Amino acid sequence: MILRKIWFIIVPLVLFALLALCIEAGITTNFEGWAYSEAVEHMSPAITTIVKGITHMGDLTVVIVFCLFLIAIPMFRRTIALPVSIAVILSALLNLLLKNIFVRERPDILRLLNETSYSFPSGHAMINGTLYLMFILLIYRFIKSTPKKILLISLCVIITIAIGFSRLYLGVHYAGDIIGGWLIGFAVSIAVYTVWSKTLLKNINLN
Repeated sequence: MILRKIWFIIVPLVLFALLALCIEAGITTNFEGWAYSEAVEHMSPAITTIVKGITHMGDLTVVIVFCLFLIAIPMFRRTIALPVSIAVILSALLNLLLKNIFVRERPDILRLLNETSYSFPSGHAMINGTLYLMFILLIYRFIKSTPKKILLISLCVIITIAIGFSRLYLGVHYAGDIIGGWLIGFAVSIAVYTVWSKTLLKNINLN
């Protein structure tokens, strides 16, 4: 079981490394141009307003406030709030490090938001990928009802994709940035969850 989880960490990291090499070599240029064109094909003021709302839902400040809210609820503190918060903090710090390693500039296209940091990997995709995969893992562990599992997991997947799409639509990231963010975010979630489940959670059973 542990070996399987380790592979779930290694594979995203290897894919991220390959993606980074492809970006550096310019191999992803055509794909990223196509992805942006598809994302903005039906651009309109109404859609832009909705997409901005979605992207702000994934802002680091909003995610931190949400984590603090979970920590404030005693019944969620050990089983949900702490592992989720640890994963989010690690993801945010690692994202900052990676951005300054790769120093990829933002897309030189129509930007509908003002962003000043580097582009690769996307912080929104990485942090929210970490957050919602952690939720998926915890939902799978603690929720007994299969219909509830399917509903909640589907919601987490939809939100993750929507936030990633919003960054592409708003012109602040390339598609490769978003995919890279998801890959590292997923690896961080699996790593934190593996350590957490082997230590503090192994004797916890929820009804």
